Amino acid sequence: MHLASCARIAVTTICALGMSTATSQTYRLNGWYPCSNYTFSDSRSSDGLDAECATFAAPLCYPGICETPEFATPTITIFVKRIPATNGDPKNASNVWMLEGGPELASTSMERHMVKLHSMLEGNVNVYTMDHRGTGRSTLLDCLAAQVTTFGSPWGDAIGISEVGSCANALENEYGDLASFSMTSAATDISTFITEHSNGASTIVYGISYGTALVERLMHVAPPHLKEVSSGAGPNNFPFISKWDMDFGEVGDAFLKLCARDRECSSHFSSSGLFGTLQDVINQFDRNPNSTCAALVTEAYKEQSSDPLH
Repeated sequence: MHLASCARIAVTTICALGMSTATSQTYRLNGWYPCSNYTFSDSRSSDGLDAECATFAAPLCYPGICETPEFATPTITIFVKRIPATNGDPKNASNVWMLEGGPELASTSMERHMVKLHSMLEGNVNVYTMDHRGTGRSTLLDCLAAQVTTFGSPWGDAIGISEVGSCANALENEYGDLASFSMTSAATDISTFITEHSNGASTIVYGISYGTALVERLMHVAPPHLKEVSSGAGPNNFPFISKWDMDFGEVGDAFLKLCARDRECSSHFSSSGLFGTLQDVINQFDRNPNSTCAALVTEAYKEQSSDPLH
C-alpha cells in the first residue's frame, strides 16, 4: 500500500469512549447492506460482498453554519462504506477512516487501500470511508439547472469562467447558502456519523490531499468529549491555491535546468536553451491563440483546464 507516499497526510486519533451509539431521528441511517469491496470493476466482481454500504440523512445546514431556506430540502444524503472486522466482533473493534481528497473526488479510489489495510491489520479493525457531501454517491453538488459540466457544454465536464455565474446562481436557487457544502459541513458529517452510528471504540481518521484539511477541520468541530491527536497535518505556511502557479513554477524551473546540464538535451536547444524556447512558444500562443500548434494544445488539455494555453 503506497499511502506513505502521499505528500500530505493527516491522521486524527479519536478516543470515542463513552460515545452514544443511539440512532437519532434527524440523522437516520439506511443500512448496513452487503456490497462489493470495489465499486468499479472491468469484469463482474469475484470478491464477494465483504463490505457494507449505507447512507444517512444529514441536515443541509448544521446549526451555526447556515440556515436552511424554506424552498430547500432540509436533508441531504451521505454515502458511507465499511469493511467490518473479521477477527472478533465488529461491535468492539477499533475503527479506521480513510478520506479521499479533491475536494471533488468520491471515495472509490480509496477502496483498494481499505482492502489492503484491512488485510494488513488481519481483520482486527473496521475500515470506513465516506463520499463527502457534494461528491459521488452522496448528494451531488452539480449545476443541473444550468447544464454546466455536461458533455455538450462549452468546456465539457469542466467549468469555464463564463459558466461560473450561472452555475453559482443555480446552486444558490436550489440550496440557498452554499456554506451548506463547506469543509466545515463535511467535517461535521464525519463527526456526527462517528458519534451517532459508530460503535464507541477508538477511531483513527486518515485523509489525503483535501482530506488532510478536512481531517484538520474535524479536529475543530468534533464533540468536546473526543480526544484528538494530529500528525503530519500539513506545512507551517498555509498552501494558498493562489500561489500554485508560483510553487509549481519552481519545480518546473528546476526540471528545465536539468536539460541545460545534459549534453544530449541541451544540444536540441542550442540557440536560446529549453527555457527560452518554451517561453518563445508561450509568447506565440499569446500572439496567435488560434494557430495550429495552439489548437493542438487546447484540444489535448481541454478536459483538465478551462484555459489550456495558460
